[in-house]
Amino acid sequence: MDFNITTGEEAVVFHVPSRVQDGFSLTDDDLAEELGEEVRPLLQSLLGKGWLVADEDRELALSTIARHVVSSRRDAEGPQA
Repeated sequence: MDFNITTGEEAVVFHVPSRVQDGFSLTDDDLAEELGEEVRPLLQSLLGKGWLVADEDRELALSTIARHVVSSRRDAEGPQA
């Protein structure tokens, strides 16, 4: 896993679990519709770096390590408003 991610990639990493937590399953097309086509290269990069995984239906989720990193960071920052 490549832990070097850009600010844009980081924003996507935190956006995905917030949408999944809201009960949505997300594909790359869903995120492109929601955030714009410019998100596609970020998604490809995050898939390549091991931050995101996609199942056979192209639904995106954080990898196990990414979930831990996001959880740890949120705990360190305190409650989110």
